Amino acid sequence: RKLRRLPEDSQKALKIASCFGLHVEENSLHVLLASDETIFACLEHARQEGILERDGVRFAHDMIQQATYDMMSPEEKLANHYSIGSQLVVHINSSSKELQPFHPVTFAAADQINLARSMSAVDGLGCDQIMQISFATLNLKAGERSMELSDFSNAVKYLQYGISFLPDSPWAENYELSLSLYELACLACFMSGRLDMMKEYLEEIMEHANSFMDKIGGLFVLIQSLTSSGKNKESMEQLFSILFELGEYFPASEVTPATIQDALMSAKKSLNGYSKDDLISAPRMNDRRLQWALKLMAYALPYLFMVKPRYVPLLGCRIVDLSIKHGVTGEFTFGLLSYAISLVTILHDVDAGHRWGKIAISLVDNFGPKRLAPKLKILCYHTLFFWIEPLQSTSTALLRYHHEASMVGDNEYSSLGSQFYCARNIIIGSSLPMIDKECSTFAMQMVSAGIRPCSIWA
Repeated sequence: RKLRRLPEDSQKALKIASCFGLHVEENSLHVLLASDETIFACLEHARQEGILERDGVRFAHDMIQQATYDMMSPEEKLANHYSIGSQLVVHINSSSKELQPFHPVTFAAADQINLARSMSAVDGLGCDQIMQISFATLNLKAGERSMELSDFSNAVKYLQYGISFLPDSPWAENYELSLSLYELACLACFMSGRLDMMKEYLEEIMEHANSFMDKIGGLFVLIQSLTSSGKNKESMEQLFSILFELGEYFPASEVTPATIQDALMSAKKSLNGYSKDDLISAPRMNDRRLQWALKLMAYALPYLFMVKPRYVPLLGCRIVDLSIKHGVTGEFTFGLLSYAISLVTILHDVDAGHRWGKIAISLVDNFGPKRLAPKLKILCYHTLFFWIEPLQSTSTALLRYHHEASMVGDNEYSSLGSQFYCARNIIIGSSLPMIDKECSTFAMQMVSAGIRPCSIWA
């Protein structure tokens, strides 16, 4: 009743606010005020009536917000969502991309446009092809940002809407945008456990990609899905076939000790004279083919320990050689770790191996992406540092990086870190009832995340 007694302008302003949910973020509010300064006065009236809280634009109760939203007809809801989203998109497009690579109202704009899209087919929105491309691009940006925040479920939602806005014949008319949307949707579906949807997007990429290089992103997701389900041998076969296509050849038959020795000597020669500071300031790699080759080799290293252990030093040393010659990436640190492990286990040089492992850890935070850091640190503390450092300190580190892996959305290595932590605690003689309790907690976390216990080493 109080809502309906308000002046018409105040009701209209509240209806617009209700389209955002319980509250309107400050950045979005500023955009709306710039287009209609009377909104603020109308909202102030509602604030005095106790409909909104005193600070900001937040409804006093979610039932008040819902009642306000329900005052609109379906047609009015659609029109408001589309109008608000369009205003925000215009504001984003007019802003400097250099100052704000990701605009703070991007999520709000995408949410409003997508709500309108959920109420109508694209044709019913009355947007032309240029606007469709703009909305598809908007959702791609929102999906990319969601992936960076490890919000994979929302990333899937944004990318699905982005694909729905693509005009007819998208692969012919908007190839790069289509490839980006489908590739990221494929990855987001894998990360959120929606494997059937992942396969659908992967099939679309395989059917329409113009070149092998444009298929690699989708193929890499396929490899990750195989390893996550314990099919390590099959995934590594697929990975080596891609490396072959990229021009990186490895022995098809059994690797000999002489081959390993040659690889280690080559890596040692490549690193000769380099300090940690030299490597931090080294040029970055720009060659897309080599970037993918290093990414695939770095990914393969932990799994090769189980299916083809003699290939581990070969791939690690190849990463080192290519990085020193062509520029470094985050994957370079995994090559350094593999080289360090080989120094300890093959050449029995524990001090040198430990030193290069520490350098790898100090480099990974500089090279990024941030998702790689917990993974590398878990592997370092599990496979290398215990040769010199107290087992108790390596156990503490494994627990810390288990949590860091979880924070960046790396459920697989978060799971692995917890497994290594529990095993290390058994070795150092921790209380068995305490270990049993911790292991049970970690196992429940893995099940809820859809991770098979020990699947990485199956």
